[in-house]
Amino acid sequence: MSRKGNRQTEAFELRVGSELVGSKGVYIVKEFLGEGGFGKVAKCSKLWSLEYYAVKIMKISREGQKEFEKMKMIQDLDPDENHLIKMYECFTYRNMTCIVYELLEVNFHDSLMNEQQLVPLCYIRVIAQQLLKALKALKSIGVAHCDIKLDNIMFEDLNDMNVKLIDFGLAVETNELLTGTKIQVTQFRAPEVILGLPLDESVDMWALGMVLACIYCGYYLFPSSTEYETIRAMVQIFGLPEADSVSQSVSQSVSQSVSQSVSQSISQSINFHLFSFYLFICSFHEN
Repeated sequence: MSRKGNRQTEAFELRVGSELVGSKGVYIVKEFLGEGGFGKVAKCSKLWSLEYYAVKIMKISREGQKEFEKMKMIQDLDPDENHLIKMYECFTYRNMTCIVYELLEVNFHDSLMNEQQLVPLCYIRVIAQQLLKALKALKSIGVAHCDIKLDNIMFEDLNDMNVKLIDFGLAVETNELLTGTKIQVTQFRAPEVILGLPLDESVDMWALGMVLACIYCGYYLFPSSTEYETIRAMVQIFGLPEADSVSQSVSQSVSQSVSQSVSQSISQSINFHLFSFYLFICSFHEN
């Protein structure tokens, strides 16, 4: 077997105790925190150091390079100040792309699963303020996250409710968001994505609103078995707009009556999504 073949085999035999040699040190895999189509995330210690990091390990690909490029843009924003995950370095080792991130405590999904009661509204306000600051920072550099969900928001410190937005593997520059692009998981998918309308960074605001509503209620706000059911539920909450405002670009797969009832409810600005969620939360709070 060729030397190249051996190196490729070693890349797939990543295990606890494996060493990843970067430009700023050697990282030793202590445990695996997650795994997906992208690769694996490992908790690693740094050789001759007491520090721990989260290392995202992927087969060399364009996706890994794109994530690194987006993270380089984000580092100029001051990740701590703007509640964005901090990247330390990116390197290639044994046919793998490795991105070294700060190690955070627990994501929202796991935290909610372990809670015996709903999160108080005063805590949700703090979390919302921090994540709105993160989205404002991303907007300032023309980047949309495109995958905001419970799993991609993590606590930096559970004691003071400090949170950070993570996983920019699907992030894109806003001017690259094409009409009809399918992004976001269904539970957090913005209506303009479902209907094939023009997209901008407001898709992230919608997803954030769904996250906050989920934290408050303890369940997903809209059904997600089909996009039709999701849109139908949105109409029941946001009401019926004027029929003459129906966009000509609405997806043909959605019935005409549903298209008419939802199109006006879709805003191209962040303010609409934020205001809609605010009204929704207030209605629950009053009841």
